[in-house]
Amino acid sequence: MLGILRRSGRGHVRAYGTTFSRAHPRWFTAGGHGVVTTADDLSQWLIAQNNQAVSAHGRRIATARTIRLTHTPPEVPGDTDYAMGWARYRHDDGTSEIQHNGQLLTHNSTATLLPDSKVGIAVVTNTGLISGDDAAQISLGLVDLARGKSPEVAKPFSMTADWVLAALTLLATGLGIRGVLRARRWARHTARRPWWRTALRLLPQALPVLLLTQLASLLGLLMNRSGTLAQTTYAWPALVVCAAAGGLASTAVITARSLALFRYRQHARHGAGSDEGDKPLGAGDEHEAFRPA
Repeated sequence: MLGILRRSGRGHVRAYGTTFSRAHPRWFTAGGHGVVTTADDLSQWLIAQNNQAVSAHGRRIATARTIRLTHTPPEVPGDTDYAMGWARYRHDDGTSEIQHNGQLLTHNSTATLLPDSKVGIAVVTNTGLISGDDAAQISLGLVDLARGKSPEVAKPFSMTADWVLAALTLLATGLGIRGVLRARRWARHTARRPWWRTALRLLPQALPVLLLTQLASLLGLLMNRSGTLAQTTYAWPALVVCAAAGGLASTAVITARSLALFRYRQHARHGAGSDEGDKPLGAGDEHEAFRPA
């Protein structure tokens, strides 16, 4: 089964409620990667899937057993609904639904089969990956219509999540500025502590930097994919902006505090040395200076 049903080489990414046109990057994944198709081709393909491999013109393109095999989840493990490219679900009313979706960085799609009514639905959208789940939302509404239900109008989750990330981005920026401005005060309070305690105090500041460097790996682990940080900017731009703001703010705070602490200790060391060295002979103790031999 192909990973996605593509319409063109250019699509969109969504951030903060707005979509931006971006060319799809050069990207390779093992196995099926994409296909250029048309609405007519998709309809013919869905008809054959719903009609035991017989086309709309009565031509058999595969055996019925082959189609059933691709639609049937394996017996082991028994807790999976995923067959050979298709996921099969059974609703509370006893009806079945067979579905497959695909996602690229600037496109996503969903193909749905309703075996009981012989309805096939394909939705291809030019918004990609995590923040662009339009195909899934539209498919849910079309499935409800096909079953005679009133569809629920649902917004992509990023329409809400991005504004939460925007607030966190502003918070991280504000805390970074505050940390830099208060670095000298922090250095004065920390100067007399052992170096290992100071390092432990700075260690939590490195967590946002670690998150930024490992963001692509974390998303890849959750989505069972691999990619780079640059590709992650396609998948969820607002998340990358938030992580970058946190990482840059933490780097600035660590740098400012380290420099302030170094300067404060250097100043304290030289100040103490100059006080001792500049004292005139006998100035340390007036009584000792005039004591007779």
